[in-house]
Amino acid sequence: MNDSAMRPLRPARNWALILGTLLGVTMMTVWSARGIGFSLTELACNLPGGSRLLVESWPPEFSYFPRLLAPLLETLQIAVVGTVIGGILAVPVAVLAARNLTPGVLVWFLDRNVMNVLRTLPDLFWAMLFAAAVGFGPVAGALALTVFTIAVISKLWSESLEAIDMGVPEAVRAAGGSWLAMLQFGAIPQALPHYVSYALYAFELNVRASMILGLVGAGGIGMVLETQRSTFEYPRVTLIVLSVLVIVLVIEQISEAIRRRLA
Repeated sequence: MNDSAMRPLRPARNWALILGTLLGVTMMTVWSARGIGFSLTELACNLPGGSRLLVESWPPEFSYFPRLLAPLLETLQIAVVGTVIGGILAVPVAVLAARNLTPGVLVWFLDRNVMNVLRTLPDLFWAMLFAAAVGFGPVAGALALTVFTIAVISKLWSESLEAIDMGVPEAVRAAGGSWLAMLQFGAIPQALPHYVSYALYAFELNVRASMILGLVGAGGIGMVLETQRSTFEYPRVTLIVLSVLVIVLVIEQISEAIRRRLA
């Protein structure tokens, strides 16, 4: 038998739809660029200024690194506290937001709206809010990252919980188990590897976010970064960025190894 006859027929491409989509995206891009005043000409004219900044930022001032150890450690501590507390609090939020597990429609509706509020407001806003409430420093940063972690993990994990096989949870309920027993023995174990993966992902994000939170006085290496930037110490700024980059890369490698073990 001819091999070509055994191959499944590919559906014909809808070129009208493809061209229409490309045209629509192009028109939206041009309209948006004009709305924000984006100009390739001005961008090209300002490139020498950016090049001069890069020249002034290199090489990094490595002699300044010993003074970064304490802020870097504080940054990791902020990320750890925010990830652990936020990860714990995200569990009930995610469970109640899963349609197949929530005890009622009203609970699901209220919980979903809480998640929407947490995701809508950026971590920088929470940092400013907590800085005003508890004062400038790492505690404000940890609280801000706690809220950020709840928003990230609860959203992702609720979707994983909705995709589990409901056979085991329903069997637990049919055997007379309570709603909590159904979660403990039937639902959560199925989605637990996803939870660990999302928690590691949130930790990576929190280490990066701590640099930005420091700009509003929420502690960590970000406060040092803002101080050096405002005084035009660009070689030190480069050193700070490279230091955080190395930490993030190490954390990503460890997280990836853990994810492979869980897969």
